[in-house]
Amino acid sequence: MISIDNLNLRLPPGFESRANNIAQQTAHYLSRYPVMQSVNMDNLEVPGITVQGGEANGVIARRIAQAINHAINQKINSK
Repeated sequence: MISIDNLNLRLPPGFESRANNIAQQTAHYLSRYPVMQSVNMDNLEVPGITVQGGEANGVIARRIAQAINHAINQKINSK
């Protein structure tokens, strides 16, 4: 299980009404990733992804979750 105390997403202008749903779906997708070991991180920088206005919230959330999972694994493997 991935536990995140604080998740700050910066979305493009015009996504204000979609932000809560995208954040909730991002957490849902993150909960599906297997966790191989326990690790605590005070901060995790995740590279930005490109978001198109016509994309469904779930598509955007899935890509955000993939980017977060990738950054977590990179940080774990660099230790």
